[in-house]
Amino acid sequence: MNKVITLLIVLLTLAACGGSADETAAQIVRGEQVFSENCLSCHGAEAIGENPAQSHGGQKTDGSYLAPALNGKGHTWHHSNEMLFSTVKDGSVAKDSPMRGFKDKLSDDDIVAVLQYVKSLWPDEIQVRHAYDNLYKRTH
Repeated sequence: MNKVITLLIVLLTLAACGGSADETAAQIVRGEQVFSENCLSCHGAEAIGENPAQSHGGQKTDGSYLAPALNGKGHTWHHSNEMLFSTVKDGSVAKDSPMRGFKDKLSDDDIVAVLQYVKSLWPDEIQVRHAYDNLYKRTH
């Protein structure tokens, strides 16, 4: 059954992203490096978030915000590919968020790679749901 789920994930991801399996695997490897260099300091190792006990983020006692988990335990997977890309490139839509954009530091290819890495950390069922939702939205 796990092989069927893995195959479904790959097929849905490829359909949603328009890439090949080799390209996606290379993006994940590159994305892990980009994440380590640019995202790890806020979102933690393996994207567990600034405070794993508060995976959705939240507020610190000083009023600033915690960086949320990106590994499937937070809410990241609820957003479309376009929204995720835009958030990394241009920063959060929330004006009081500490998440600033990386458009001056990362290429579009690097942003796609880091998102592929983050998605690779999500549980299988979330990967399938996200890929399906993105494919469905593109075709309807």
